[in-house]
Amino acid sequence: MNAQAWLGLAASYDQIGRFDQADKAYGKTQELMGSTPSVLNNLGYSYILRGNLDRARSTLAAAYTGDPRNPYIKNNIDILNERLVNLGKPPMVMNN
Repeated sequence: MNAQAWLGLAASYDQIGRFDQADKAYGKTQELMGSTPSVLNNLGYSYILRGNLDRARSTLAAAYTGDPRNPYIKNNIDILNERLVNLGKPPMVMNN
């Protein structure tokens, strides 16, 4: 199975709330292609789904650093920031 297939599998597991299986698939993805901005973006969104907003923040920050023009990363940061603000926490600030 190729890295893109593993990444898709991880995202599918995220959508059904099988985060244990998603973690395994993200691990395999990272073995095959490293921690690319795309992988980090998906993983960051996974952390949002889990409610782990601190980890989502750091993971999406790394994704953004690697590809600051990526609209998918920016979208996930917007989702994260909406949740952070709703909880009374400071939003993630992107420098660009």
